[in-house]
Amino acid sequence: MTIRFLRNKVVEVEPQADGTIRTSWRLTDDLLQADVNLQVQPPDLEIVQADAELGRLVPEAWRSASELIKKIEGVRIGSGLRKIVQGLLGGDSGCPVLVQAVLESSNAIILHFTRPVLQQGEGLEGNDEQAFLCNLIENNPRLVRSCVAFQDDSPIMKGFQDSQPG
Repeated sequence: MTIRFLRNKVVEVEPQADGTIRTSWRLTDDLLQADVNLQVQPPDLEIVQADAELGRLVPEAWRSASELIKKIEGVRIGSGLRKIVQGLLGGDSGCPVLVQAVLESSNAIILHFTRPVLQQGEGLEGNDEQAFLCNLIENNPRLVRSCVAFQDDSPIMKGFQDSQPG
């Protein structure tokens, strides 16, 4: 017997005309369809609007997702977000899909602001590239462990650690 399971996940970030940033997070698999939209207000990155819709074979405990997601409104994307989101949307009466959606959407927003800075370093090579990356990490400590490029064992972080005194 062959069992197949297909899952697609997409996160998009779109700057809006009013200055806010909108993310849409979509998950579609053979059992579940989930759409989560967040609207974030810079510069504090406060979540000002949150909507969620779950479809297909939704477990009974997750049927209140469209109301539950409203708890995240007013939360700022920044330090402690993982714990805050888990406390508001997770646990026994929560929905792990919403937790994942909010965290992945927040990460996409952070990368939206980080990407232009990283693109400034494109084309640099050797010592110039390493100096650029070290300066970037020193000035943006939240980058550390924020994505695969800045994990402890990545080439970027190894170069950064090697350049530090002592």
